Amino acid sequence: MLALGAGLVLAQPALYGATLAQPAPGAGRGLEAWDLNHDGRVTWDEAWQNIQRRFAAADTDHNGGLSLEEWLAAQFPGRPPRPDRPAPDPQRQRDRRSAMFRAIDANRDNQVTLEEIRPVAESWFRAFDANGDGAVTPDELPRPRSR
Repeated sequence: MLALGAGLVLAQPALYGATLAQPAPGAGRGLEAWDLNHDGRVTWDEAWQNIQRRFAAADTDHNGGLSLEEWLAAQFPGRPPRPDRPAPDPQRQRDRRSAMFRAIDANRDNQVTLEEIRPVAESWFRAFDANGDGAVTPDELPRPRSR
């Protein structure tokens, strides 16, 4: 999940980013890491619990907000490099993650809080919940693009 949803969280490998496909720290890989009750579905409550846990782990100074440095440090790397594709440009990745931070920082105080992450994470969650049943299942996750 992005993105924390949208950063730490959701499909974007940020705190939301906030994605369901990204595990919480110390958890396994994939959607099952977000499925706290192991029923094969991730509800909003499960996603939000994961986001809050990831946020707390990323908030190294424990001030209730993430600085850009904490945000960048909390980012999971993208997909592993493939031999048939060029390696990702680290500066481009940093620029994209910095832009996401600025977009989520609604009050422009150079700190991203859970209150700022929540609406973005909820939006991403609704986007993943293709059938609108309040849960995300593996069949609702985007398929990798084939080239």
